[in-house]
Amino acid sequence: MRPRVPIIVAAALCLPAPASAQPGLEALLSRLQSVDPERTTPADCDAHVGNAPQLNAPDLLYGAFVCYAAKRPVEGNFLLTAGQVRAMPDLRLLPPASKADSDVAMGLYGVIYFQAGGPGDDDVLRQVASRARFFDLFDRWTPAYSPAYDPGWRGRRRPSEAAYRTAIAEVKASRRRQLADAATMYADATYSDLNRRHKDLQRRNPQGFVEGTPNAKAARDLRDLMHQRALALGLETVATPRPEKATAGPDAALRFPPATPEASEVRVSGPDPVVERCADLAETMTIASESRIVRVLVTRSARWGAIWRADLQSKRGPMERLTCTSISTSSRPRVMGSESLAPLPE
Repeated sequence: MRPRVPIIVAAALCLPAPASAQPGLEALLSRLQSVDPERTTPADCDAHVGNAPQLNAPDLLYGAFVCYAAKRPVEGNFLLTAGQVRAMPDLRLLPPASKADSDVAMGLYGVIYFQAGGPGDDDVLRQVASRARFFDLFDRWTPAYSPAYDPGWRGRRRPSEAAYRTAIAEVKASRRRQLADAATMYADATYSDLNRRHKDLQRRNPQGFVEGTPNAKAARDLRDLMHQRALALGLETVATPRPEKATAGPDAALRFPPATPEASEVRVSGPDPVVERCADLAETMTIASESRIVRVLVTRSARWGAIWRADLQSKRGPMERLTCTSISTSSRPRVMGSESLAPLPE
C-alpha cells in the first residue's frame, strides 16, 4: 500500500463539523489524501506555485499537499495559507446556488476550520531563511478575480471586483499578522520546546484526550504555559493551540459557547463583522441542509464576545441550533434524547 501525505496542518477548531459539511468535507479530504508521495515531484509543486494567483481555495489546498509530498515545506505552507485566505471571501461573497453547490462550499469550510487551519510545517516559520522565503512568496501572491473566476461551486451572486479585492486584502493582512506573531513564538526557544512537547503528546493520543485523565491535564497545562509565554513575548492577541479533541468528559462543553444563552449574556443589535460572517455561513448551511432560519438571537458575553445563534428548521430532519462566534461554529439538534433546548426568545 502506498504511503499517503499526512495532514500535518493543525486543526483550527476541534469542534463537531455541522452535518451539512460532511459530504463535501469527506470529498475534499479524500482528494487531498490521494496525493501519492512516490509519484510526486518538485516540478509538480512548482507548477502549483506558479499558477497560485489563478487557483481557487480547494486547488490551493491540493497544491499544498503536493508540495508537502515533494518535500517542499516552504511552498506547501505558502499554498496552504493562500488557500485559507482565498476561501474566506469566496465563502462569504459567493454564496452557493444549490444544495450540490453548498455541499462543496461547506466541505471547504469544514476542511479549513476543522482540519487545515494551522500554519503548516512549524519549522518553516522557526528558521530564518525558510521564513523569509515563505513571506516573500505570500507577499507577492495576488489572487486573480474576474467574472470567469470559479470558486469551485456555482454562486447565486457575485461581488464586484473592487469588493472582492478589498475582502482579500483584509483577510491576507490579518493572516500575515497572525503568522508573523507565530514566527516570533516558534523562534523562541522556550515556546518552541513547549510546542514540541505539546505536539508529542498529541501524536501519542491520535484519537484525542479523555477529560479527567493525566494526558488531558498535561495537554491543558502545556497550553497554559504556551499562553503565558506568548504573553511574555508581548503577543497578547495570539491564539495558542486550540483545545484538543475530547472524546468524553464534562469539560468538553466548555470549549465553545453553550447552545442555550446564559443569564450573563446581553442581547445586542446593530452591525458587527462576527454577526455578518455567521449569518453568511448560516445562509450557506440552509441551502446545504434544505432548511430555513426560523429565529435568530445575537448576544455578547465577557468570555466569548459576540454570539450568534439561530434555529434552523429542515424539511427532512429535526430543528437544529447553530451557535457561532468569531472563533468557533457548532450545531446540534434542538432535541437530543431526553435533552431539549428551549426555542430562542423573540
